[in-house]
Amino acid sequence: MDLAPAPQDSLTVQQANQHLRQREQQMGLALDALGGGHWEWDIRRQKLACHGRFYAAFGMDAIDTDDAWDRWHARWHPDDATRLAGTIERAMRGQLDTYEAEFRVLDTACRWRWVISRGLVGERDAAGHPLTLQGMAVDVTAQRDVEDALRASEAKYTTIYQTLPDPAGISRISDGRYLDVNPAFCELLGAERSAVVGRTSAELNIWASSQERARMLETYQREGKVDRLPMVAQRQGVRVPGLMSARPIVVDGENCLLFVFHDMTQAQRASDDLRALNDLLQQASRMARLGAWENTRGKGKGYWSEICCEIHGLSPGTPPPKDYIQQFVAPAWQETLRSKIRDCFVHQAAWSLVYKIIRADGRQAWVRAIGEPVLLDGKVIGMRGVVQDIDAAKRSEQQLRQSEDRFSRIFHLMPYPMGMTRQSDGAYVEVNPAWEQLLGFTRAQAVGSSAVKLGIFQVQERARMMEAIRQTGQINAFEVRMRTRTGEEHTALQSMLATEFDGQACWLFALQDITDRKRSEEQVREREALLQRLAHYDTLTGLPNRVLLAHRLQDCMAQARARGTRLGVAYLDLDGFKPVNDRLGHGAGDRLLVEVAGRLARALRPQDCVARLGGDEFAILLPGLASHTDGERLLQRLMDSISSPYTLDTERVAVTASIGYTMFPSDDADADTLLRHADQAMYAAKQAGRNRFHQFDAAQERARREQREQGLRLREALAQAQFVLFLQPKVLMQTGQVVGAEVLARWQHPERGLLPPGAFLPLLDGTPLEIDFGEWVVEAALAQLERLLDAGLAIPVSINISAQQLQHPGFSAWMVQCLARHPRVAPRLVELEITESAALYDLPAVAATLAELRALGVAISLDDFGTGYSSLTYLRRLPMDTLKIDQSFVRGMMADRGDRAIVQGVIGLAQSFGYQVVAEGVETKTQGQLLLQLGCAHAQGNCIAHPMPIDAFIEWASRWQPPAEWQRQNAEDYLI
Repeated sequence: MDLAPAPQDSLTVQQANQHLRQREQQMGLALDALGGGHWEWDIRRQKLACHGRFYAAFGMDAIDTDDAWDRWHARWHPDDATRLAGTIERAMRGQLDTYEAEFRVLDTACRWRWVISRGLVGERDAAGHPLTLQGMAVDVTAQRDVEDALRASEAKYTTIYQTLPDPAGISRISDGRYLDVNPAFCELLGAERSAVVGRTSAELNIWASSQERARMLETYQREGKVDRLPMVAQRQGVRVPGLMSARPIVVDGENCLLFVFHDMTQAQRASDDLRALNDLLQQASRMARLGAWENTRGKGKGYWSEICCEIHGLSPGTPPPKDYIQQFVAPAWQETLRSKIRDCFVHQAAWSLVYKIIRADGRQAWVRAIGEPVLLDGKVIGMRGVVQDIDAAKRSEQQLRQSEDRFSRIFHLMPYPMGMTRQSDGAYVEVNPAWEQLLGFTRAQAVGSSAVKLGIFQVQERARMMEAIRQTGQINAFEVRMRTRTGEEHTALQSMLATEFDGQACWLFALQDITDRKRSEEQVREREALLQRLAHYDTLTGLPNRVLLAHRLQDCMAQARARGTRLGVAYLDLDGFKPVNDRLGHGAGDRLLVEVAGRLARALRPQDCVARLGGDEFAILLPGLASHTDGERLLQRLMDSISSPYTLDTERVAVTASIGYTMFPSDDADADTLLRHADQAMYAAKQAGRNRFHQFDAAQERARREQREQGLRLREALAQAQFVLFLQPKVLMQTGQVVGAEVLARWQHPERGLLPPGAFLPLLDGTPLEIDFGEWVVEAALAQLERLLDAGLAIPVSINISAQQLQHPGFSAWMVQCLARHPRVAPRLVELEITESAALYDLPAVAATLAELRALGVAISLDDFGTGYSSLTYLRRLPMDTLKIDQSFVRGMMADRGDRAIVQGVIGLAQSFGYQVVAEGVETKTQGQLLLQLGCAHAQGNCIAHPMPIDAFIEWASRWQPPAEWQRQNAEDYLI
């Protein structure tokens, strides 16, 4: 077999290789032009081959070396090497059919360059396994820089656009619809972006008028742009002035406008504020008398404000003088001011000077001028500054210095110690001679040191004083204790006021030495204390006296009320003191009283009080008692202590105590009354045998007090005519004839209404008012008799007479006078009712009085007969006309034989003595029938009629009829 190639085939192969080499050269040239290179990776040998000038920039060449890959990979950026490690590993092992990576590589100039490397499998073995990877690497640093710049530019634009404080956006020129708006635009409208995009300004009602957008488009069409066109938008009806700027742009092939609307609201407000501020500054400069000026070098003053003119006495608007210094500056300051101005121009030094001017009107005035250079390219071309009228302040300063001088003179001449201390550390900054004289320190020793360091004040004393001044900002006459240089203690009144001295906060203080006055006051207090003791304590025993006792008693009463406890008030009198005093003398008696006082004080509790009232009488207060038993236990301890023998010189004597006491608030009296009650109880103890204690009966006292008060009320009622008389008829039961009436008193109480006799007659019993009341009853009864006579009823009226009234001297004569005052009333129509007790009290005198009255024609009736203890002998001796059977017997005779026998006996006695008999308290018809059967014809009671006013009585008498049962009784069945 001929294996040699044919010439034609050989030529074809050579042409193909040559074509391949040409293509490789073309590809190399293309890669070089693109800034790239060709690489090949032998998977089996794990070797890299590089081709092209691209690799020369990284120190690589086309030589196929074993370390080519290591040298190439070593130049990769560590972050990229780490990031691509997995991809590179798989590619190198032939696990990837294609390969692409973008990473940074360090070139020979130590710059990081971005490289894109792409490759794919070049050759495979028979099994299809990759044998080589072939690819290219391209330097994309420039492209990457452009992309980064583009992204930065877009980010910058987006940031500026989004954060732009002015509303901005993009709108189509054709229909005016918004394609985009920034947040500021949304904020202006108060709407979300989604509600704005795609709509027009007319739909959103953005502009204050429809001509606004038309005017903007007209400007754009005319000039091709819009620059700061004044327009007025609106936000919720509020006009928003602004400046509109717009430029044409193309978005997605459509002509659009990029616009920015600058809100001038704040600017307008700022402009207004600026004008107001300028007006304020102008006003401030006028108030501060501060003028501005400016001049150009070599031309003198070129500008003067109105205030400058006023300061120099010129009319506003007057041109600045050409030679200011010569014309207005006082001679004494001219050279100094010229020197300041020269330094300003030569050395660019700012200056300030206070000097005098001579105004246009000839008056001199103080001013302060301040100037500074005006620079241009580092050269002084002029000067500007201000001038201030300080004439008033300068003159005030001079007056202040004069005032300070006067103050200093007065300060040093003041007779009172004065000075100043720093508020920060208390160090003296000034003291006057009077201070030096008082405390013994010289001014040189004091200034710079403090009162604590000098030993004048203790630390606590100064702290107390500073605490007082911190509360009010000053102190006036604050009492302090201080020590002089020699150690002498003084008391002074210190006054302090905040002030300023040499620019430091200080205290101005003044002292008044009151040491002598304090000693005098102390002596006065001691004398007052002695007088207080003499006024409140017994001089002999040292115990509280009556005055102090009264105060403590009031306190103890208040305490008992507040705490709900009891207070014992005791009155003690010594038994057997007078014999000791008479036998051993007053000296021994005084010593005995002192010993007794000591025993009393020791026997009592700490809260108790014992006081001497005088002589051998003592008062004792026992507060906080739970019961009277606790009080009696303490009193027994006192008696035991006092009863022990006493030794007076060589004599042994013994005394005891009688004690009366009362308990508050059971005895709810005032302080004086409590002592009086205890005194009364003490006398009761003495009467009971002495050497004992006795409790005051508060209940009995309250009853007596109530009785007294009721007596006063009764007297008042009598004076105010609150009592009235009712009439209860007496009748002849069988016929119904009204044969008389008894007057019964009632109390027409203004609050309680009509009260029966039982509510007030017992209160009158035995009192002086009983006679007054009885006399009123007699007078009122006689007046009612007259009214009965006027009504045609000539019937006797019974009047109850008390025992006290009956036995009152001159009673019969008084009755004669009463009858004389009522001449129409015959004595036979008057019947006086008395009780058995009244008759038996003084039988002879009563009998004589009754005899005198009967001689006048007045009838006498014995009331409530059978309830007393009268004998038949007494009954026989009394001049009598009628016996009245007590209602208790009448009430009981229906069921009780004894009561019936008494009734029958009284009727029999009346028959025997020739008296008329009347039954009281007839309540039922049956009682009346029985009385008629027993021989009693006359009766009174509720069965007949209740007591009634006289008008009702007169009406009742005209129509009353007896019960039928009484009328059926035969006349012979009754005798009286």
